[in-house]
Amino acid sequence: MTNTGGHDPGPTGDGRELAGAGFTHKEMRSMKATSLALLMASVVLSGTAQAEVTFEIIDVGYATDISADGSVVVGNTEGQYEPFRWTADGGIQILAAGGGAGSPDVSWDGTKVSASIPGADGTYWTQGRWTLGLGWEETMPPPPPDGTPMSDSYGSAWGLSDDGSTVVGLYWRSGHPGGSAHGSTWTRETGALGLGSSGGNSRANDANEDGSVIVGWDESDFGHWQPTVWVDGVKTILAEDEAFCEASAVLPDGSVVFGQALDDSTSLRVAARWIWNGTSWDEDLLGALPGLHPNFGMALCYDATTDGSVIVGYNRFSNPGDATGFIWTEDTGVIDVEDYLEDNGVTVPFDINILSLQAITPDGSIIVGICSDIYPPYTARWFFIHTQSTGIEDAGSEHVVSRVRAYPNPTHGATTLSLNIPESGRVELDVYDVSGRHVKQLLAGPVEAGTHEVHWDGRDASGVAVASGIYFCRLTNDDHRETRKITVLK
Repeated sequence: MTNTGGHDPGPTGDGRELAGAGFTHKEMRSMKATSLALLMASVVLSGTAQAEVTFEIIDVGYATDISADGSVVVGNTEGQYEPFRWTADGGIQILAAGGGAGSPDVSWDGTKVSASIPGADGTYWTQGRWTLGLGWEETMPPPPPDGTPMSDSYGSAWGLSDDGSTVVGLYWRSGHPGGSAHGSTWTRETGALGLGSSGGNSRANDANEDGSVIVGWDESDFGHWQPTVWVDGVKTILAEDEAFCEASAVLPDGSVVFGQALDDSTSLRVAARWIWNGTSWDEDLLGALPGLHPNFGMALCYDATTDGSVIVGYNRFSNPGDATGFIWTEDTGVIDVEDYLEDNGVTVPFDINILSLQAITPDGSIIVGICSDIYPPYTARWFFIHTQSTGIEDAGSEHVVSRVRAYPNPTHGATTLSLNIPESGRVELDVYDVSGRHVKQLLAGPVEAGTHEVHWDGRDASGVAVASGIYFCRLTNDDHRETRKITVLK
């Protein structure tokens, strides 16, 4: 669905220079889509086939998340809204008999799923985490100390950390002052914990790789949602706009938060990101597609590649049915996914209306989204967009599992690096600052195959504690080199 009316989409990549040079809007969209196709080809991991865009409707329902290699998709069924897990071999697997508010999420390895589910005896609703081979475990009861069920519900699940350890969402606190719902976080070790609020309601939408950085929204005094981040439980309001905005996603290392914010120059809710600069969060308004209604329109980021170079999301022009998915890159700005497909030789069936792009694999090779029939009963369906010629199985075989992870990250000083070494050999592990200066060598020598942990005490080679900021831990192992960003907060 191409919408060419309205104003320029926003301050980033809005095409005003091209328009001034005499290009039509269609020509501008075509050039942006062509540039995006080249970028999407470049973000796919090296060694994969040449990029070729394809569009494929997979099944009925609402897909909400995808595993790192694209082999597992989760979401809700149409009608009963039951949480499901899909694989190419097994198809749709219904995980629970009924579902409530919330959004199913899947861990990067595809073995864990979070969702809102009916309780064990069927008399209440709650959050849950499903594990392959083990089934469900409920995150509540017990709820946090101030939790009280509302309408037979303890709470709902809205997100899962990449490693599958942390479920986030909200819990009900009926009868308590300061909001009837507060954001929540759960791990098996801690149980359900409340994230608090500024005096009203709040909700957590997503968590980074290890659950140390959580994003969502917190209500203002006037009842509007404000995008919010909790770092190790400490809350920061990212944008104090009096509009219904939220933070919806976060990079694995916790350094960039995605969502939406109010553009004061247009009074529109546009896609946005917040980048940690070492001491605070810098807001970057990414824009929206032309034609947003000033009261009912909005653009919202849903997911991004691991390096943040490609962002996907939802662009609503007015009502929920008048919507489309968008793709953003630094070079192209926000573009309509249907324009991207058309300019890459892909024709969307005439009777299908694309509504949203929900998730993207870390390497950018597969996007999952939601569409619907344009005729009654307007059946909801979900689809894949492949940005390379290989299928799911081939994409999975090319996906390189990260060999170095850091936790906690962000950290107030010390952190632990977990190394996954597939074959014995020489390994070097070094820390650098943002200027490229070598800070400290943590490891240099032969290492046996397997998983190893290396501790960094947050100090440089001379023993002095490093300052707040962004650091990079580089692993070199045979022909493999990988860099992990570490954020130090003090």
